[in-house]
Order: sequence, then structure tokens, then C-alpha cells
Amino acid sequence: MSTAAFLPPLREDLTLSPGPLSEGQPTWSLYDPARHRFVRLGWLDFEILSRWGLRAPEAILAAIAAETTLRPSTDDIVRFAKFARGAGLLQATTAAETAQMAAERLVERKGAASWLVHNYLFLRLRLVNPDRFLTAALPFVRWLFTRAGMIGIATLGVLALFLISRDWERYTHSLIEQTSIEGLIQMAIAISFAKVFHELGHGFATKLYGCRVPSMGVAFLVLWPVLWTDTTDAWRLTDRRQRLVIDSAGMATEILIAAIASIAWAVLPDGPTRSAMFVLSSSTWLLTLLVNISPLMRFDGYYILSDLLDFPNLQERGFAYTRWLMREVLFRPNVPPPEVLPRPLDRIIVVWSISTWIYRFFLFMGIAVLVYHLTFKVLGVVLMAIEIWFFVARPIVKEIGVWMKLPTVRKPGRYTWGTFALLAVLLLAVLVPWRGRVDAPALLRAERQMVLMAAEPGRLVEMVAEKARVAEGQILFRMDSVEIDHDIAAARAQLEAAQAEQTAGTYNPERRRAQQAAFARTSEASAALARSESRAGSLEVTAPFAGEVRDIPPDLRVGAQIRRLERLGVLVAADSSIVEAFVSEADLDRIRLGAAARFVQVDGDTLDLEVTEVAHASTRALEVIELASTHEGPIAVRKGPQNTLVPEHALYRVLLTGKRPLGTTTSRTVGTVVIDAPPRSLADIVYRRAVALFLREASP
Repeated sequence: MSTAAFLPPLREDLTLSPGPLSEGQPTWSLYDPARHRFVRLGWLDFEILSRWGLRAPEAILAAIAAETTLRPSTDDIVRFAKFARGAGLLQATTAAETAQMAAERLVERKGAASWLVHNYLFLRLRLVNPDRFLTAALPFVRWLFTRAGMIGIATLGVLALFLISRDWERYTHSLIEQTSIEGLIQMAIAISFAKVFHELGHGFATKLYGCRVPSMGVAFLVLWPVLWTDTTDAWRLTDRRQRLVIDSAGMATEILIAAIASIAWAVLPDGPTRSAMFVLSSSTWLLTLLVNISPLMRFDGYYILSDLLDFPNLQERGFAYTRWLMREVLFRPNVPPPEVLPRPLDRIIVVWSISTWIYRFFLFMGIAVLVYHLTFKVLGVVLMAIEIWFFVARPIVKEIGVWMKLPTVRKPGRYTWGTFALLAVLLLAVLVPWRGRVDAPALLRAERQMVLMAAEPGRLVEMVAEKARVAEGQILFRMDSVEIDHDIAAARAQLEAAQAEQTAGTYNPERRRAQQAAFARTSEASAALARSESRAGSLEVTAPFAGEVRDIPPDLRVGAQIRRLERLGVLVAADSSIVEAFVSEADLDRIRLGAAARFVQVDGDTLDLEVTEVAHASTRALEVIELASTHEGPIAVRKGPQNTLVPEHALYRVLLTGKRPLGTTTSRTVGTVVIDAPPRSLADIVYRRAVALFLREASP
């Protein structure tokens, strides 16, 4: 900008009001009604803005120097002019300025595809103007914002947590039961209910301090509707404590709801009402509060941290400062920081920014996977790729583009070459094959073992004890079934009737014509009786070989009703041992028969092994319950049909035996198998796993 140039005028609809003190210096809040947003100005910016009507940079600088102790430069005028233009605070007085502003807005305006990409996961719709309702209802809830009200909410929260801790086992067990489809739907409804009062809490707190609440609506967060409340007017407040009350009012409301629901759950008898109180309590405590209290996303915790630090626009300013610091550390371009921060604050901002980047990386990757599973496969793959590009890869590419334009990168010196060397080492660590082994969860067990299952449903009338030694052919579990007994009695009656009819036809010449039909009915009744008696025989579970019975479910008792194919235990033969491991699909091609391996037990002891068998098909149901996540094992599983454990990812069973006999055992020891394999780079491992996932999910 030339110092002889005239500055474009400010928009006439802007309003300026005093802001809070920041580090002992006054601030001002500039309100833009067209965008319904506030801009916080420092002392120098205010002095420049208040003299903007002079239009000439030299006149503004002279007036500031004559009337204040500040000594700004032309660069300060240029900086503020760029800021004002970028924020849309200036008028266009000439055709050239109009064209320039139009071009800038055209660049900022997102196309339909870009808008859809950025908004299909979070879309806000304005529904009502709640200002009059909040004003009318405020007298009824004002007491909640008094000291006594806050103490009362805190007391209820502590009492609720105490009551939950007294019955913690039942509370957590009920929470696990909520992982069903019906439970998740109930929890989603409860969260939506709590969100309504959460947003009303923000609205009432905003009205408490005389600010407007112009709109309330619904936001679709990953296609799930939640309420939102516009509390932008709170930027008018100069008292930081008042803004903190507004920031935390939603969570305080949810604490009150969670506390009341938790106390009701603790005192009510079993029934639908108690179940409803539990769903409301658990969803509010564990999900809503945990999400809102985190400062790493722009929820309540973010604004609380921003006001606690007295650092408006925390994300934009924090990210800009951390990117500048990262460039200085890596390449030393000696560029001035976007702003000068005091020593304690700059460390907090950098730690927050880096933590937020890491958190959001995994969050957006998780959302990409969620979007993939929420849609049909072709659309899911496209949306997942778009999500990863726009929210993960694109910011990284843009930052690398900024690096390439740095003068110390274009003409690298000793420091930059050192950074290049470090980056090259990291790149080689990712690309060079170095990992020459495959680690897999494994179990040392007897070579001969059999899962004992009920072939027919019935009532358990006899069972062996845990760790009982049994002989071949011994009855281990016996059940009875009223249904099967009835079928046997009915089949016998039908057989006797058919046989009587057949005999009668033999001695009665008039009935000989029906004798052939009687023969058929006799044959059918005999077959039905044989089937029923065979089912009755299946009510007895016998030992196919001698061994020891283990892993009987702890809640299995005589008199219990047994379902068909229900797991009753495991029969283990103590003649020889084997190691059973489960290898991921990405590592399967590296496993060779005869490859050397080691079994590392939890206590650190090792056994030398070799691979003797590799499965050609993935494991559909995990029978080694010790390795399942439901039993605190390392393999993630989910409940499948008939209570089977289905692995979340494709796994292949690998059997290993000792280079020397492993001896006999009836115990089952969990550990890790380390198999010697051709080396593979980290990049190759990630690539193969991604391709395997894509091929598996893309298959019909």
C-alpha cells in the first residue's frame, strides 16, 4: 500500500463497544451485524480504527503519535487494512475496489461440492428465535445461577457419584448391556433430551447478563440432530467471569440432570422407570459431559479454556502461532511471529494446538470410517476418501507447500540441511524394510481339545465339576426336555396305532385294501420315533476322549435352561501341547511353514517353536475366549449369532509346535508369538492393510 493512497471507508453499520482488559490493556469489541460476529481489537487497532476517517495513512500515524504514547509505523496501517479487508469491514468506493472484493468473495465462496463436503457432517439449521421465551422464563430459573443454586447442583452431583460408587458393579454391568441396538437407541434419545436442556442452560445464562439470544436451531452432527443456541452476543460482556458462566451453563445443567437421574436410579425399585433413569444418567455422565468438557473440539470446553486464558479466537490464533513456531524450529526463516505471547501462555497454546492436531487426526479418521459404514459401499468409499483428503491430507499438503516457499528452504543453510537429514532419517525409517518378524496373540494349550456344546435345548439336570478328570465315553452334561419327551410319547402312540391298524387289516379281509396305507403310516411313525429318540440321546454330552473339563461358565448351574449350541466348557487331553496363534490378514503372506518362532509368556518365559499349520480361511468365530476382548484379551471381538465371538478384523489361525516336545499340560497360557518373517517396511505394512481392508469390504 502506498502511503499516498487513500484508505477505503469503513462500513457504516459497524458498532464499537468497550471490551475486557487483556494483560492490563483495554480492548474493544467491533460488532459486524451482517455476519453476526464480534472482532476483538487491541489498543493500537482501536486507535487506528478511531482515526480511519482521516483516510490518509500519514495523517493517521501523525494523529496517533500526537495524541497517544503509541508510535505505530506504516506496516501497522497496512496490517490493519489487510485485516479489515479480509474481515469485510470496508466499503467499496470505486469500480476497481468493487471488482477486487467480488473476486475475493468468489474465492471464499464454496461451490456446491465443496459446501457438501464441509457440511454433510455438520449442518446447522435455524429454527426459532427464543429470545422472548427465555426472557419470560428467566425469573423461574434465575435461582439456579445464584451461589446457593451452584452449591446445590454441586452437592447433588457429589451425592449422585457417591450412590453410584456404592453400587458400581451393577452400574457398569448395566452400562455394558446398553451396547445392544435397542440400548444404543435409548441412549441416543436420552442424549438428545439432555441436549435440549443443555442449550436452554446456555440461553438462560446469556439472558441473565442482558444479552440477546437471536436464534436456536438444530445441528446435524454426523447425521445425528442436536440443538444449538446462538450466544454470540455474549462477546459484549466485559467481565470474563460472566462469559465463563455462559460457557459452563450447559454442562452445569447436564450435571443437574445426571445427578437427579442417578439418585432416582439408586433409590427406585427395578422397573421401566429405573431403567429409564439409568439410561439418562449413564448417557449424560459418560458421553455428553465427556464430549463437552474436552477443549480439543469447539464445544463448551474449548470456549471455557479460551475465556480462562483470555485468548479470543483460540483456534485460529493458536494454530497460526504453532505453525510459525514449527517452521522456526525446523527451518529458522527468522519470520516475526503472528503475535507476541508471554512465556507461560505461549507454552500452553503450543501444547493445546499440538494435542488438538493429534486428537483431530484420529477423530477425522474415525469419522471417515464411520461415514463409510453408514452408507452403501461405493458411496462410503468415496466419502471416506473425501473426508481423509479434506480434513487430514489437504492441511498437511498445504503446510508443506508453505515450507517450500520459505527462503531458508529455497536456499538451505546448515540448519536447514540438518532438518532435511532428520526428515530423511524418519522417511527411511518408514520406507526401508526393517521389521523382520510378525507378532501375534497366542495361547499355549493341549493339542487335543474340544469345545463342549449343547446339541439340543433343555434343562440341565447333571454336570461335572470344573477341572474334573473324565474317562472316554463318560457323561459330562445331561439335560431333559419336556418337548422331546412329548415328541417321543406322541411318536410311540402314533406307531402303536399304526401297528394296530396294520394287524387288524391282516385278519379282516374287508380292511386289506387299507393295509398298504397302514404300512406307510407305521414307517413314518417309526422314523419319527427314531428322530425323537436321537434328539433325546443328544441331551447327553459325553467325553470323546479322556481328559480334563475346563472353562465351564461360572453361572452354569443344575436346573438352568440351556440353549441350542450353548457353550458348556472345553475338554482338554493332557497328552501333548501346542501353541495356537492368530495372525492379521496383512501379515499372512509372510508366514512360512517351518518358520522359527518364539512364544513369550506373560511372565517373560519363552519357548522355541516352528510353524506347522497356516489356515487358508479367516476365523469366523473365535473359540479361544482367553484372547477375546470380552475377556480382557488382545483380539477385538463382537457378539455374533448364538453368543459366538466374531473378530472385528480378519484373522488367520496359525499352529506352532515346539522344536523339542513341549510336554503335557491341561492349563491354557496366554502370550505372544514372535514369528521370523521377511522384513517389511512400515509403509508397506500400512499399504497392505489398507488394501486388504478395501478388498474385503468391497467384496459382495
